[in-house]
Amino acid sequence: MKTVSAGNRNASAPGSDSSLRAHAPALRSQAHTLFRAEAGTLRRAYVAAGLSGVLIAACFLRFGLFPLAWIAFAPVIWAIGQVQTGRDAARIGLVAGLVTNVPAFYWLVYTIHVFGGFGYALAAVFYLGLSVYAAQQFVLFALALRRTGFGPLALAPPVLWVALEFLFPNLFPWRMANCQWHVPVLMQIGDLTGPFGLSFIMVWVAAATATLISRGSLRPLLVAVAVLLGVIAYGAVRLSAVDAAQRAAPAVRVALVQGNVSIKEKGDIKYFDVNIEKYQQLSEDVQHMAEVIVWPETVAQRWVEADTVRLQPKDNPFDDLQTHLIFGGLAFRLRGSDPRDAEEFNSAFLVAPEGAVLGRYDKHILMPFGEYIPLGSWVPWIYSLSPESGHFTAGTGVSLFRIPDGATIGPLICYEDLLAGMSRQATAAGAEVLLNILNDAWYGDTAAPYQHQALALWRAIENRRYLLRGSNSGVTSIIDAAGRVVAEGGLFRPEVVSGAVPRLHIETFYTHYGDVFGWSVVLAAGLLVWRALRRGEPYPSLLSNQRA
Repeated sequence: MKTVSAGNRNASAPGSDSSLRAHAPALRSQAHTLFRAEAGTLRRAYVAAGLSGVLIAACFLRFGLFPLAWIAFAPVIWAIGQVQTGRDAARIGLVAGLVTNVPAFYWLVYTIHVFGGFGYALAAVFYLGLSVYAAQQFVLFALALRRTGFGPLALAPPVLWVALEFLFPNLFPWRMANCQWHVPVLMQIGDLTGPFGLSFIMVWVAAATATLISRGSLRPLLVAVAVLLGVIAYGAVRLSAVDAAQRAAPAVRVALVQGNVSIKEKGDIKYFDVNIEKYQQLSEDVQHMAEVIVWPETVAQRWVEADTVRLQPKDNPFDDLQTHLIFGGLAFRLRGSDPRDAEEFNSAFLVAPEGAVLGRYDKHILMPFGEYIPLGSWVPWIYSLSPESGHFTAGTGVSLFRIPDGATIGPLICYEDLLAGMSRQATAAGAEVLLNILNDAWYGDTAAPYQHQALALWRAIENRRYLLRGSNSGVTSIIDAAGRVVAEGGLFRPEVVSGAVPRLHIETFYTHYGDVFGWSVVLAAGLLVWRALRRGEPYPSLLSNQRA
């Protein structure tokens, strides 16, 4: 009988040292091949994330490219589905976020420089920090999607993204839906959901497209398109109803005066009277045909006591006024007997002929590093870093401008037309028309004034009110209750934009109930993430292991 020693058995066993040595070259080759494949997949994922960033940014730099926004999220969603770890997913999100934010909002470098008085180098550093911060919205999206998977019908990506759109505190609160203003029929869902409903559909279509390309599953895209068709049908019905209401409503005749005073001239005391004269001259020819003339934010640079009921001749910006004037100015209120200790306000005034003050509104949302410096009240030396920054106090409460025997106007100042809650409050309080006075000269000759308008026009849709935007340098415009720009001035030129503006009383779900849709999506996102965390392990490959 043939016997085999223990040593011989070990030598021939598959797991023996000699066997491993024999197979080592093949194992190294396989490991190298696997590493190269993973590295190639990761590189493609980074490229895809960057492509999403390019597409999103392009739609906000050139609004005519709005169709690209419907597929913009598909590459980054595909990329998140390819990576193997949460760390890689976070990097994918960071790439997409930086490539989106850095080019789309490039004008912030100039704004930080001129508004805060910082040098360009320091302004660029601040901008880089802001861009990295803003990119965290994409990082959180990637990490959450890596955990949750795509869900049924590829609904997880839109749920997660819209929850972040709703909650993430961006300095410039853009939404995917903002780039679609060239297609009014799509935006009418805003009187139910604000911009978040359209953002949801857009990201859903992109996610369903990514699912179709990667897995050949058509059902998510068919369902998303069916919902989109429903949104279009709703939009067509609402457009017809809103147009009928606008034709039937009594109108107020308005003239929005854009004087185009430069930043340097506006802040120089030598030009105060010259600047006012520009606005007076432009207003003279139109005041006989307007019930109210509108001048922009802080056009009058002389301080006025906050509670005055009649402007003194030296404080009255328009002695020959024959109608009503709304103008931006500066107000103060003494805290005590020391004249140097006063509250300062960025205000809007409604005045009648001979300087009678019929109303005043104080700006609520102040711009950091321009109108105040965060923590500056506790650490005063910070102001030495930004000598151009002010010491303004935020206003409180809802104020309406009621023109005798005329329109009731809800005033806003500058950034405030980007915040849905303020327009809702003014509308609920009785505003028939919304008005924002602003000075976007701080943005320079860039895409920013048009981006600002694209974000702001949703306030008209949400509340079904005309939105008037009176700017010093543009974009001065009249926006109807369907979000359509019906009259618009150019950038950096003096002109008057005028028209008859319906006084509307349409009631909307959004005005009454606000962000019910937004909070519902947040709840759904929370449940998705909670369920994923309970499950423990993330999906190893989202696109290959999730049911459509």
